[in-house]
Amino acid sequence: MFDDFGNLGDGVGGFATTVLAVFAFMGGKSALSDWRDRQQAEKRRADEQALQIRLDRERHHYGWRKGMHAVYGVSNVTDPEEMARAVEGLTSGGPCEYAIIRVEQSVNRANSLRQWINNDGHLACPPTDAEYEVLAATRLRARNESASG
Repeated sequence: MFDDFGNLGDGVGGFATTVLAVFAFMGGKSALSDWRDRQQAEKRRADEQALQIRLDRERHHYGWRKGMHAVYGVSNVTDPEEMARAVEGLTSGGPCEYAIIRVEQSVNRANSLRQWINNDGHLACPPTDAEYEVLAATRLRARNESASG
């Protein structure tokens, strides 16, 4: 008679284990979905940051020329008398037409800037990130059209 109760206990234990496994699986599905959503959101954020870093590097590497938004007509000051006037005007604290700048990255970049000013006579502010994306998309579209045409 006790053998029948032993089999009944095994059956109830197996059934309870099955029910718990089903509930764990059902709950685990939503947790897996949440985890995947978080992973995708982190990947999108990382992709956006990588794009922003690439855009900043290109902007700093290539620089910008005349034809952008804020363009300034400039010239190099090499005459000692004019340099003295520039120093006097800058140290007076009032507005003046001179600006002495220092290129921080290297002597070569400073030399490139001087040559750029001599050749082009203009400096421009870089476009914003949104403006650069529009420029990049336009450039890509033009490349695709010329390749297909």
